[in-house]
Amino acid sequence: MWLKANSKELQVFLESATVYWEKNLPHPADDAVIVVEMFHQDIRVNLRNLVFANALRRLHPARMVVLTGVEDAWMRTLWSGFDVEVVRKVSDAFAGSEVIDVWEQVRRSTTPARDDETIVAYTDATYCRLAKLPRLPQGYRSRPDYQQRHAYATRLHDIYQELFQRNVVALVTSHVDYDQWGLASEAARQARVPIIHTQQTGCMKAYGLFPEHDSGTGTFREELTRQIGEVFETKVWTRREELRSTAELVAWRAKVNLGRPSWWRGGVTASVDLNNPAERARLRTHVVDRLGFDATKPIITVYNHAVSDALGTNRELFPSLADWFADTAAYAAEHPEAQWLFLDHPSQALYDSTSFFDSVAAQYKKVKYMAFRPSATLSKNALWSLTDLGVTVRGSVSNELPAYGIPVIQAGWSEWSSCGLSIVVDDQDAYWKTLEQSITAIRAGEELVTEEQVRRARLWLWLYRSGTDVVTPLVPQWEVWPADILLKTMRATFRHIEADADPMYDSVERMWTRREPMLTRTDFGA
Repeated sequence: MWLKANSKELQVFLESATVYWEKNLPHPADDAVIVVEMFHQDIRVNLRNLVFANALRRLHPARMVVLTGVEDAWMRTLWSGFDVEVVRKVSDAFAGSEVIDVWEQVRRSTTPARDDETIVAYTDATYCRLAKLPRLPQGYRSRPDYQQRHAYATRLHDIYQELFQRNVVALVTSHVDYDQWGLASEAARQARVPIIHTQQTGCMKAYGLFPEHDSGTGTFREELTRQIGEVFETKVWTRREELRSTAELVAWRAKVNLGRPSWWRGGVTASVDLNNPAERARLRTHVVDRLGFDATKPIITVYNHAVSDALGTNRELFPSLADWFADTAAYAAEHPEAQWLFLDHPSQALYDSTSFFDSVAAQYKKVKYMAFRPSATLSKNALWSLTDLGVTVRGSVSNELPAYGIPVIQAGWSEWSSCGLSIVVDDQDAYWKTLEQSITAIRAGEELVTEEQVRRARLWLWLYRSGTDVVTPLVPQWEVWPADILLKTMRATFRHIEADADPMYDSVERMWTRREPMLTRTDFGA
């Protein structure tokens, strides 16, 4: 873990945390352990894991085993530094019993790669992410760096399989993708161990996959998508009238990006100021002129996802995110009855080393009804005014756009895909057919998004940003930063706030005992 903090501030934080957890955790009664992942360099990510784990330990006294370590490729691609000794100190302060440097064990092992289906899937996804590749390259299996990645995944698989033979109460993890996280989640599922997946936004947010609700027929994210949809339908949508005013407030806040996610945007380009169709129409005319489009034709905006991000982790219609984007561009070239705007991801450079977006754009630079733009060059005001139909795979635009009356087609699943917000298609044939039908409908003046979808989308924004965000002094808002401010805030909590009235403990107990797929601020079943 990398932590640029004043050494005195860190030490006082550690001392305060140590005393707090010594006084607020029961002693373990047996050999049970809770496994907590601390692979991320950001202490805010790890903090959420540690706090949730300790909330569980108040319900089920157990020792805490921390998984950590760093590997060279992860360091080169994503981390700017990582100090295992800092992880050990923080783990000790949160009453951890054991710290396992997983990558040290991987490096010591000589186990050769195995062609197990699960191992290969995580190898492929991790290889693409660390190399920032939209697809696996030609002849990749013979490349030394791929072979090393494959061997590493095999060793991780074996380490985790052995670990989960212990009496494990739960796995608490910030991620469920890629080799170091994903293979731990797979081992937990096979061992019938509950998995708590904390989120990097708000205060304390977490999803849970419990073995009694795990069909085993899909990935972790597929299972979660179905379960979230069930909660939304039975617990949230049924209360739409009583939640209406607060959902409207959250929709307004989302317009000005007061909380993640907002398609990874910040600053003035993230703000939406449009209040009615007349304002939208006036701005649309201006933006259409800027792009050289024909204002009388439908404008389809295709939002490229981060092309190497967590490939194959939910249900996808295409072999890769790159295939979806390139094939959609090829389809657009054959359909001049619409105007097509293709946007890159705002964080494209963090996910692509191959100039994939530019290479696709170059193929169609002479096609007047197609435009390719870096997304950051257009404000949300411009995008929202321009777009008659949004197209994406699993990005957050598929819940944001419908909230403001703009229809979206999804060529893949996201966590909200069972909530009835967007047009979710089942296969490639349905995708192309839905695109064609949607263009025809827009040209005929038909509305593609219903009032119910708008209300569902706004309720989703409420659920994500409010209903499932448990406010607790033990986990400051994500935006409490830099590190010294975070540590000072936490130190004040540990020294001055008692645990007996912390709402998080009740929320965690409710989620855990009822086996609910998400942590909630209030009791949805009441």
